Amino acid sequence: MTSKQTQNGKIQFDVIVVGAGLAGSAAAAVTAQGGLSVALIERGQAPGAKNSFGGALYTHSLEEIYPDFWDRKPPLERPVTEAGFWFLSKDGLVNMTVRGGALGRQPADAYVALRAKFDLWWAEQAAQSGAFIIPKTTVTDFIRDSSGKIVGVDTDRAQGRIYAPVVIVCEGVNNLLTLKAGLSKSDLKPKAVALGVKQLIALPADTINARFGLPDNSHGLAVTVAGDVSMGLTGMGFVYTGNDCVSIGLGVTLEELAKAKIRPYALLQRYLNHPAIAPLVAGGRLMEYGAHLIPEGGWNDMPKLYTDGVMVAGDAATMVNALHWEGTNMAIIAGKEAAETAIKAHRRQDFSGKSLSEYRERLSKRFILKDLRQYRNLSRFLENHPTFMDVYPNFLNDALGMFFTGYGKTKKDLYGDIVRSLTRRRPLIKVVGDMLAFGKAVMGI
Repeated sequence: MTSKQTQNGKIQFDVIVVGAGLAGSAAAAVTAQGGLSVALIERGQAPGAKNSFGGALYTHSLEEIYPDFWDRKPPLERPVTEAGFWFLSKDGLVNMTVRGGALGRQPADAYVALRAKFDLWWAEQAAQSGAFIIPKTTVTDFIRDSSGKIVGVDTDRAQGRIYAPVVIVCEGVNNLLTLKAGLSKSDLKPKAVALGVKQLIALPADTINARFGLPDNSHGLAVTVAGDVSMGLTGMGFVYTGNDCVSIGLGVTLEELAKAKIRPYALLQRYLNHPAIAPLVAGGRLMEYGAHLIPEGGWNDMPKLYTDGVMVAGDAATMVNALHWEGTNMAIIAGKEAAETAIKAHRRQDFSGKSLSEYRERLSKRFILKDLRQYRNLSRFLENHPTFMDVYPNFLNDALGMFFTGYGKTKKDLYGDIVRSLTRRRPLIKVVGDMLAFGKAVMGI
């Protein structure tokens, strides 16, 4: 559905969505499907052009927007059939992954994706639903009426004022519009934002399968990497296998990077040179190098989600669960719920904050706010317990190394050596305290 020209020449839509990422294109598609005219404004050359991503998309959220999702032939990479954790020491790796079982379902619950490809396709689906995409356009501010109510957006285009009674902000981590709408009082703090850096490395599919122990191209790996990957700083790494490429990188909070005075690309290169990692990508061709800010403050840094005429979704609303690397599904579902709220607001012809408060009520019934609230103390826990980034991954490597080389030694002595390997690093009473604190942080107690 296209825009409506009013008598005074204004460009008028029912809804404006800012940002054609996962949240924005989902919001635009659902509002268009609901019969509203919607403008989807994207500052990149095309949707996906400015995204840096090394991760997975989740089936449940994709099918919720398009029940016929698989018939649309989406540009996904491998299904995730093996997932888990790798724990690095300075020269070793403990592999704790799961394959088969629940991860063997078809279609899989998660698929590796290249966002430059997927986001363009995702926005095209929104356009097919009736959304009007406006690329290469930056929203610079809101338009307000004489009473101060937001009634549209101003852009960097000549005569670029676009009007709508509802604006859904999906601008990403750089929350300029969220601030201008009064939904947030300040920029995100350095300790609440991670800088993710990654390389996309091209390798033949057969080489990927052999190096990662995958039977064929219908199997893929997604792992979180802890330990030596971050030099003890608060952060974790990742490895995802695509069809003919490997996405490998890490994320560390800006505060930790500043304190350590280490350059992000140097940290990434150190990770790539690790003796357990280097052979996996040896001989590969660098396809892409990127960096991206990730809002990891979650519940504690979440802005107000709505006000008169405005809602905010996705990274702009700090909807990221760092422990599970969830953000893509939160963005998509939040975009949908914002769209459904906008549709109802149009039926009522009421675009006040009270009317749009239904958006938060919807999210509170979904996994998004429930999970973010449960994990609200996790970032603070990791900040206060750096041992989880250093001591325990190294101990795990040492302990299993000793266990599997303890031949010809009494097992009483073996287990004594393993315990001493831990207590040399961390007194036992503090280990118990660490585990209890971790349990409380994860359970949201």
